[in-house]
Amino acid sequence: MVKTDSILASPVSERIKALAQGMPLRVLVVDDDDIERLLLADRLLAHGFEVTAVSNGREALEVLDKEWFPVILTDRQMPEIDGIELTEKLRASGVTDTYVIMLTVKDSEIDYERGYLAGVDDYLSKKQPTTDLLARTHAAFSTIALRRSLKEARAALAAKG
Repeated sequence: MVKTDSILASPVSERIKALAQGMPLRVLVVDDDDIERLLLADRLLAHGFEVTAVSNGREALEVLDKEWFPVILTDRQMPEIDGIELTEKLRASGVTDTYVIMLTVKDSEIDYERGYLAGVDDYLSKKQPTTDLLARTHAAFSTIALRRSLKEARAALAAKG
């Protein structure tokens, strides 16, 4: 597991801070390819995110037992526990306030359908440029903030009876 430090990274844009609404700007990167994992982490660090990077789904689950991450970027194909199984395990354990972006080179309809059935929130091709990665990450934080607001509003309504 690689825990990276965002102290030297460029500041996070005001927009992502607003989207995050006080959430920690943490992203968990899960990829068995050392180079791909480090490149993703570096790209996110350069834009001010705190990044923890692990090499498979088993390690990700161990990290997630100790710490909450608003966003997970996970590879589709990995040894031990792949991205689909990782997402299924997260959703089965009741984790709904984490946005999962599946990274893949596979792009057939059946691959996307399988991921969405497992609880994946979004797909991103590994071939996409940094701008797409950042756009999806920003959208993820915005979505998580909206989900939290909706949950709070529902709880307030339920309390009123």
